[in-house]
Amino acid sequence: MPKVFPNNQYWLRGGQMNQKRHFELTPAEKEKVESCRGIKEEHPCKNPVFRCSKCGYYGCDQEFVDKCSEQGFKNDKCLNCGSTDTRIPIMKEDFAKFVAEWAEEIPVVKD
Repeated sequence: MPKVFPNNQYWLRGGQMNQKRHFELTPAEKEKVESCRGIKEEHPCKNPVFRCSKCGYYGCDQEFVDKCSEQGFKNDKCLNCGSTDTRIPIMKEDFAKFVAEWAEEIPVVKD
């Protein structure tokens, strides 16, 4: 048996490997999914945009927090409510509706 060095370990987060969770869609459906318009490392992000089925928050899914300016999920965990396995891909024709719904729900603080 080969020797395993102590620093040769997987970096685990919450019992799962640090990787993106893929979703099951047909190629035709994948073409209709909205792309992220945020900036990631000074470049356009272009990852698929998801919404949370629990709270309605939306954004792309990244492996690290604050990687994209429009990020909504971190490894399938909603950054707004903290629930997991609730992301649903947003289609291009429905994106404006979800943005408007979320803007209505945000309370406006007046001075």
